[in-house]
Amino acid sequence: MPKFILFSKQQNDYKLAKDRFDKSNKDFEKKLATVKLLGTPTQEKVEELLEQTGLHTALNELSAAENALIEWSHEMIKDQSDYVNNKEVIDTMYANIHRDPQTRAKLIQAAMKITK
Repeated sequence: MPKFILFSKQQNDYKLAKDRFDKSNKDFEKKLATVKLLGTPTQEKVEELLEQTGLHTALNELSAAENALIEWSHEMIKDQSDYVNNKEVIDTMYANIHRDPQTRAKLIQAAMKITK
């Protein structure tokens, strides 16, 4: 029998926001490629495409979902022995997560693997 994984609200919100962002980005890239066939797109045209495809909104939603997921993951690990033994280092990493995109991406991947 298949094993079902239950996601937290934060994990589910992140998955949905990521899917919306990926779809909006794909739509934007496709429309932009079409516009580029006619010449160099103007800033106004790019902004119009961003609005049409919802890419800007999707990016904002994704960022908010990532932040909620990161905050949730920090709370979820606080009773783990690795956290207790390395509290200062881990808290510093979380405090500086917005400065390091690679660490942020790794933390998001790890947060998606946390099970309740």
